[in-house]
Amino acid sequence: MANAAQPCNCISYKNICCCEPQNGISVVQPACQTLPDGSVVNNPAFVADLNKSYWSYKFITDCGKDTRGISNFVIPICELIVEDNLIVSEKIDGCGNFQPVPFTLSKEDPNFGTAPLGYQFLKIETNSRYEKGVSVEYRIEIVGDYPIGIEDIFVKAANEIYDFSCDECFLVPKCNPQGKLTVTKNCSHVIENNQATLIYNVHIDNISNGILDNVAFQDLIFLSPNLIIGTIQVIPQTLSVDITNPGEIKISGNLGTINPGQTVTVQYSIPIANVTEPGSYLISNTATASDTGTKDTDTCNTRVNFVKLAANKCCSTEGDMGIFTLTISSVGNSPDILVDIHDHMEVPSGVTVKFLELSGCEEYFSGTSDPIPTNTDISGPIALDFICKNALVPAGSKYVKLGKYQLVSSSVVGTTTIRNSINGVNPVNPADQVFLGVSNIPATANINVQLTQTCASPCKE
Repeated sequence: MANAAQPCNCISYKNICCCEPQNGISVVQPACQTLPDGSVVNNPAFVADLNKSYWSYKFITDCGKDTRGISNFVIPICELIVEDNLIVSEKIDGCGNFQPVPFTLSKEDPNFGTAPLGYQFLKIETNSRYEKGVSVEYRIEIVGDYPIGIEDIFVKAANEIYDFSCDECFLVPKCNPQGKLTVTKNCSHVIENNQATLIYNVHIDNISNGILDNVAFQDLIFLSPNLIIGTIQVIPQTLSVDITNPGEIKISGNLGTINPGQTVTVQYSIPIANVTEPGSYLISNTATASDTGTKDTDTCNTRVNFVKLAANKCCSTEGDMGIFTLTISSVGNSPDILVDIHDHMEVPSGVTVKFLELSGCEEYFSGTSDPIPTNTDISGPIALDFICKNALVPAGSKYVKLGKYQLVSSSVVGTTTIRNSINGVNPVNPADQVFLGVSNIPATANINVQLTQTCASPCKE
């Protein structure tokens, strides 16, 4: 099998093999390679956490007058590797990072003939992306771990076919001689209509030349007992679902026979019908497939956020100034959330007010797109709307906004009231969390106006 990925020292630079040039073309397999995460490791290498192996090769052409650019080339790889489990990336010297490139798989090729026994040709066309005077590296990313084989690499340039055959190389992925399972799992969740559903896809591959005829499967999903689960859907339906243990879901059964090179996909969706407490919940799990002499596992995690808020509105007065305080608080263990807050104010008939400054939110005359002016007398009866967009309510804390006005005059005999209410709080990104709502909506505060004004809903110090 490929060695586990370990840090690799590129200086001094070393090669596994460096074949002599043929008509200005060389093929090299470096001792170190760069993985997609930027780490530099041995070549080839297996990364257990990703259940992937990586194999890198380098093609060099000089600037000789008789040298022709590479048209295409083939690398022998295990005949059981399927296209969906393979990524080929190319890095042209001096042109940035690795980029995925198209490829084909076949056991027969009109130019290169028949692949070696137990192998198929991985073929890459250059399509004039480069020609002479260049070094180009290719990284092959394969699901699963494979033994190391030694095979020739073949290159076509113009009408010539070159066989690069070095002693004890090139190192290529060959098939496992006996039954071998590999498990690759991904998990995610979607939030639609304010309900979260956990989504799982598990791919079980037989990456060997042997038949596996009694493959057992089990997936253990661990989640908080605070999460109330709905009806679970599983494909294939022959698998059983066990939810008798609080905080655990077990999906298990027999997948039967998996032939060499075959992939069996297990899928399930788990709706979260309700939650007893707001919070950020991590759901983790481990899937296992096994048969006689072979076993593999894979794990993944997904996190679902449930948010609940509380609203409050109070007021105070300072001479001719009226002040409304808007507060949106995080409840319990709710994580951070961005919300749009809708606030409504009503100035009664006979009362004139003026806004010396506005709160930084959007302010409009109700039912219009006309903004509220500052330093301008506004006489009632009139309704005003304030919208605080992208307001951050931090976990364990609150969002506070002050709205101030100046009482200019009142022609009312007796008492009248300026009313202010929080009448809506909506999440900005509803697909990012389940929103459990806002308590105390609408939250209202009133300021009574006479010849003087008094607050009927005083703020608590």
